[in-house]
Amino acid sequence: MKRIVFVLAILFVAMGANAQKIKTNEVDKFTKKRIIETSFEKIVSDNLLGSTAGGRLTKDIWIAFRQVGDNTYLRLKWCTNNVIALAKDADIILLDSEGNTHTFKNTEFTIAGKGAGTVGFIGSAVYGLDIYMTGDCSELKGKVITDMRINTTDGYIDFEINKKASEKISKTLKVFEDAINK
Repeated sequence: MKRIVFVLAILFVAMGANAQKIKTNEVDKFTKKRIIETSFEKIVSDNLLGSTAGGRLTKDIWIAFRQVGDNTYLRLKWCTNNVIALAKDADIILLDSEGNTHTFKNTEFTIAGKGAGTVGFIGSAVYGLDIYMTGDCSELKGKVITDMRINTTDGYIDFEINKKASEKISKTLKVFEDAINK
C-alpha cells in the first residue's frame, strides 16, 4: 500500500513539473505562418468536475495563449454541466488587483459541446466550451488577476481567480512571450 502511495506521489510531482510549457512551436507548411501555443493551465477549480452539484453550474476553467502569424489569442476551456453559448464578440473581462479591467472578445459564436471544455480525458463526456478570444494579452503582464466575467447569451457569469491561479496566468504568459521573442 505504501508503495502505491509513493508511486502516486511521484506521478503528481512529475505532472506539476510540466506546468507552463510551449505545446506547439512550428511553421505551418501551407500558410508559412508561425504557430505558438502554451499548455493549458487550470485557473478555476470547482472540485466537482462532471457533477450537477444540485443544479449548480460547475466552473472549471483552463487558460492558454496562442499565436498564429500576427494573430494572438487568449484561449479558455470551460468545463460545465450546462449548455451555454457565447455570442461572437462577447466580452470576457479580467479584473486585476488594482481594479483595472482587461477586456477580450470572443472570436466566433461558441456553444457548449461534449468534451469541448476539457483538457485531457477526464471530463470528456461533460459539456464545455473552447473559447478563442482576441485582445491585448501583453496588458496582463505583471498583473495579479483576481476575477473574470464571461458574458454568455443568457447573461454574465463571474469567477474568482485565487492567487495561485493568477501566478499560473503570469507564468504561462511569460513562457509564451519568451517563445515569441526567440
